[in-house]
Amino acid sequence: MDRPTLLQQLPAALLGGGTSLRAADRRLAWLDAVVVLAAGLALHALGQVGGVRGLHPFGLDLDSVPTWWHLVPLALAAGALVLKRRRPLAVQTVVALCFGADLLLGGSIAMVVVLWDALFAGQLHGSPLARRITTVAVAVAIAAAVVASAAATSDPRTPIVLALTLFAIVVTPMWWGSNVRQGSELADAAEDRARLERERSAALLRLADAERHDAVRAERSAVARDLHDVVASHLSAIALTSGAALAGEHDPERDRAALRLVRAESLASLDDMRAMIRVLRSDGDSGDSGDAGDLTAASRAANLGPVLEQARLAGLPLRVDDPGGLLDGADLALPVAVDHAVYRIVRESLTNVLKHGGGTTHLRLIPADALEIEVTDSGAAKEPAAEAGTGTGLVSMRERAEAVGGTFEAGPDGTGWRVRAILPLPGASA
Repeated sequence: MDRPTLLQQLPAALLGGGTSLRAADRRLAWLDAVVVLAAGLALHALGQVGGVRGLHPFGLDLDSVPTWWHLVPLALAAGALVLKRRRPLAVQTVVALCFGADLLLGGSIAMVVVLWDALFAGQLHGSPLARRITTVAVAVAIAAAVVASAAATSDPRTPIVLALTLFAIVVTPMWWGSNVRQGSELADAAEDRARLERERSAALLRLADAERHDAVRAERSAVARDLHDVVASHLSAIALTSGAALAGEHDPERDRAALRLVRAESLASLDDMRAMIRVLRSDGDSGDSGDAGDLTAASRAANLGPVLEQARLAGLPLRVDDPGGLLDGADLALPVAVDHAVYRIVRESLTNVLKHGGGTTHLRLIPADALEIEVTDSGAAKEPAAEAGTGTGLVSMRERAEAVGGTFEAGPDGTGWRVRAILPLPGASA
């Protein structure tokens, strides 16, 4: 579609192109019109009219024309100024016509003041289209006046003086209004930037708040998993050990061994709970790092012996392959996090077998380039010792393995259930 020309856009520019007004702005527009009219009347009363009667372009004799006739275009132009903010281009058109009529009557200083106000308002409140139309019209009018002056006189100074005079009278208020408008636009842009910055700051605060909430939820999740690891496994061991002792025939030696294991599990559970509470209460400073060491010290692969003994005492057929001697406290430099993960994965796996499995169980701990942990259960028929779990144990084992850069998988293997974790061992291949 072709872009509309300037003449095609002229009707829309005449009917609009200004700023919307509030009640206070409308009152101010009326006040401006009244002040301009009062100034014009004062100039008229001082006799500032008819300055170009002797130089009338049409050679008309206006000496017999009453001076009060100048008040008619003055009143019309001043009345039009009421709309200078809403319809600046239309107001400029009316004022220009009144200014021309006043010139035909001999001209007056009052109409120059009204023209200045209209041109200033057009540059200040007009739309880009209205300002462009005004600029073109003014340029055409000045050029036409200069050309007509040059054609009417042989003195080259006359059109030059006329051009400078018209430039001073017409262009000065337009330039002034344009500067004021640009200053207002810059102030508005600065205010918009400040508002956007405030909104950005508020958004960042909301984002930080959301991140804090996410961190709290993640921490609660981690605490829930740690509680499961520390408390549930110990209590499950206590329940299974005591249940196995009560289910069999009276055997003082076996019952005493079961009581010793129950007591050991209870004390271990209390120690782990105290250590975990100290960790949760600490601020993470170096002075509190010993609490974390207390938590992991009792949860190392070398401390799995009582766990295996408890599983066998509960009636679980268990075979163990540990060529690296991890269960015997082998001098293998396991990182603390890996050592802790080994303990938790093996313990949780055996607890799950006791609760939900029941066949022959095979535990393998193979250190090589990485430490492979595998717990398999043949799945022989046996009534579960407890209700089905919530799956928190599997999630906890997976997260512990992945937290140290390892992998974890659990599921049926055709003959039963298998848990397999591979944990990295820095420098183990050397």
